[in-house]
Amino acid sequence: MTCQSPSFNHTRGASFQLMARIPSRFADGHFSTWVPTSQVVTDKDAPVATLDVEWEDPATARVLVLRSLNTDAWPIGPARFDVRLTAPDGFVLLTTAVHFHIVKGATGA
Repeated sequence: MTCQSPSFNHTRGASFQLMARIPSRFADGHFSTWVPTSQVVTDKDAPVATLDVEWEDPATARVLVLRSLNTDAWPIGPARFDVRLTAPDGFVLLTTAVHFHIVKGATGA
């Protein structure tokens, strides 16, 4: 599955939340029994965070909500994430990676 998203900046320390839409070629509910997971890694593949992932509406399984409330320890620099969808029978689909930059903000916690 392809993610179509331009690169963006995320300010370290701000909560991370992003919504991702399943392509329209899949019927509503197609992925309702699949388990979504996601991780953020650096450009050198070092783990940054495991994101909380849930369906906005589990019945339609059309939109995923990816979140991390605390990003205080995220390293400054390039990063990426993808979404892994695992079917009940173990079949796995992966999206393409979304690249972004973790940047330092002006206001500390």
